[in-house]
Amino acid sequence: MLLLYFLLAGVVIGLARGGHLSNLGEAGFRWWPVALGGLAFQALLFAEPLGSRVGDAGPLLYVVSTLAVLAALLRNLTLPGFALIAMGASLNLLAIVANGGQMPADPAAVMALLGQASIPADIFSNSVVAGSGAAFAFLGDTMVLPRPIPFANVFSMGDVLIGMGGAYFLIRTMGYRSRDPVTSTPREHRVTAGG
Repeated sequence: MLLLYFLLAGVVIGLARGGHLSNLGEAGFRWWPVALGGLAFQALLFAEPLGSRVGDAGPLLYVVSTLAVLAALLRNLTLPGFALIAMGASLNLLAIVANGGQMPADPAAVMALLGQASIPADIFSNSVVAGSGAAFAFLGDTMVLPRPIPFANVFSMGDVLIGMGGAYFLIRTMGYRSRDPVTSTPREHRVTAGG
């Protein structure tokens, strides 16, 4: 998953700037159970045993869970990077809804990833291989993180925006060490020293 690389980069940059992971606990993320529930449900939806049993309900369940996550993101737009995350999620949702509840995947990207131009159909997948006839095909999974890179997968422009927003959130929320010793000096001390 591309998102993991963005989040890892955000943590590394945040630490390099003197930030602290403990600051993330003070971010004030609202509706986190809604977001976490939606993402957890999707993880179950795309795996056994649920994935092979949902049948025609799969696309609707995917859209509803994605809407739940998007609602939580919109509730937190004041947090750093969340406008970018919400924009990426909205673009993904547009492509998913316009294509019957599945993200259109470019055949060339799928071929580069799997070595075949189709996705196994034994369980419900969030992606469906679609040619040029797909609605908003340019918003679909048109790029690929190839093997043997860990977590290789196809991804969309929306995924990139989500990753960039997530990395920015981590960097900003973790904080940074001031490089100016004057600004880190208590105000009372500065006044006394100057007087």
